[in-house]
Amino acid sequence: MKITVRLSGKASCELQVGTTHHPHPGPLPKMGETLVIPDDADVPQEAKGRLRVRRIVWHYSPASATLWPEIVCRPA
Repeated sequence: MKITVRLSGKASCELQVGTTHHPHPGPLPKMGETLVIPDDADVPQEAKGRLRVRRIVWHYSPASATLWPEIVCRPA
Protein backbone atom coordinates (compact mmCIF):
# COMPACT_ATOMS: atom_id res chain seq x y z
CA MET A 1 0.00 0.00 0.00
CA LYS A 2 1.23 3.47 -0.70
CA ILE A 3 -0.06 6.87 0.27
CA THR A 4 -0.17 9.45 -2.52
CA VAL A 5 -0.32 13.11 -1.50
CA ARG A 6 -1.76 15.42 -4.18
CA LEU A 7 -0.13 18.82 -3.70
CA SER A 8 -1.66 20.52 -6.75
CA GLY A 9 -3.24 19.57 -10.06
CA LYS A 10 0.05 18.17 -11.39
CA ALA A 11 2.37 17.72 -8.41
CA SER A 12 2.23 14.78 -6.03
CA CYS A 13 4.49 12.73 -3.79
CA GLU A 14 4.30 9.20 -2.42
CA LEU A 15 4.92 7.68 0.98
CA GLN A 16 5.39 3.90 1.07
CA VAL A 17 3.79 1.80 3.81
CA GLY A 18 6.20 -0.06 6.05
CA THR A 19 8.72 2.78 6.33
CA THR A 20 9.54 4.51 9.58
CA HIS A 21 7.31 7.40 8.47
CA HIS A 22 4.19 5.41 7.71
CA PRO A 23 1.46 7.63 9.19
CA HIS A 24 -1.26 4.96 9.48
CA PRO A 25 -0.13 1.67 11.06
CA GLY A 26 -3.62 0.14 11.26
CA PRO A 27 -6.06 -1.15 8.63
CA LEU A 28 -7.11 0.91 5.62
CA PRO A 29 -8.15 4.44 6.59
CA LYS A 30 -11.69 5.58 5.89
CA MET A 31 -12.70 8.32 3.44
CA GLY A 32 -12.42 11.72 5.13
CA GLU A 33 -10.11 10.42 7.87
CA THR A 34 -7.13 12.60 8.81
CA LEU A 35 -3.59 11.20 8.73
CA VAL A 36 -0.49 12.96 10.10
CA ILE A 37 2.87 12.93 8.28
CA PRO A 38 5.76 13.66 10.71
CA ASP A 39 8.03 16.66 10.15
CA ASP A 40 11.11 14.48 9.57
CA ALA A 41 9.51 12.44 6.73
CA ASP A 42 11.31 12.46 3.37
CA VAL A 43 8.58 14.35 1.48
CA PRO A 44 8.20 18.00 0.39
CA GLN A 45 7.45 20.44 3.22
CA GLU A 46 3.89 21.11 1.99
CA ALA A 47 3.10 17.36 2.25
CA LYS A 48 3.93 17.21 5.97
CA GLY A 49 1.38 17.59 8.71
CA ARG A 50 -2.31 16.77 8.51
CA LEU A 51 -3.67 15.05 5.38
CA ARG A 52 -7.28 14.22 4.54
CA VAL A 53 -8.06 10.90 2.79
CA ARG A 54 -9.88 11.79 -0.47
CA ARG A 55 -10.19 8.39 -2.12
CA ILE A 56 -8.87 4.84 -2.18
CA VAL A 57 -7.84 3.51 -5.59
CA TRP A 58 -7.46 -0.25 -6.02
CA HIS A 59 -4.83 -1.48 -8.49
CA TYR A 60 -4.73 -4.98 -9.95
CA SER A 61 -1.92 -6.77 -11.74
CA PRO A 62 -3.20 -9.78 -13.75
CA ALA A 63 0.36 -11.04 -14.32
CA SER A 64 0.98 -11.60 -10.61
CA ALA A 65 -2.68 -11.73 -9.48
CA THR A 66 -1.94 -8.95 -7.00
CA LEU A 67 -4.44 -6.40 -5.67
CA TRP A 68 -3.22 -3.39 -3.68
CA PRO A 69 -4.68 -0.07 -2.48
CA GLU A 70 -3.39 3.44 -3.06
CA ILE A 71 -4.57 6.01 -0.52
CA VAL A 72 -4.98 9.44 -2.17
CA CYS A 73 -4.75 12.40 0.24
CA ARG A 74 -4.68 16.19 0.13
CA PRO A 75 -3.40 18.57 2.81
CA ALA A 76 -6.16 19.17 5.39
